[in-house]
Amino acid sequence: MPARSKRSTTRLPRHGNALVSVTVRDANGFLHRYDDIETDLGAVQEALAIMQLKSAEMDAAHRSAMGA
Repeated sequence: MPARSKRSTTRLPRHGNALVSVTVRDANGFLHRYDDIETDLGAVQEALAIMQLKSAEMDAAHRSAMGA
């Protein structure tokens, strides 16, 4: 009999969803890790777009473009 290969236990999201890992570094340098979240892919894209728009770098780039 052929030897069985070990299966990986990687969790995959359902169709149309994404498996998201979130790690946040706060102003004091502390890391906050959250459990994996399975959520709608569209919700992930919207959340990332909002975070980009609210980011300090985007704000600084916008200000410098308006000042020039």
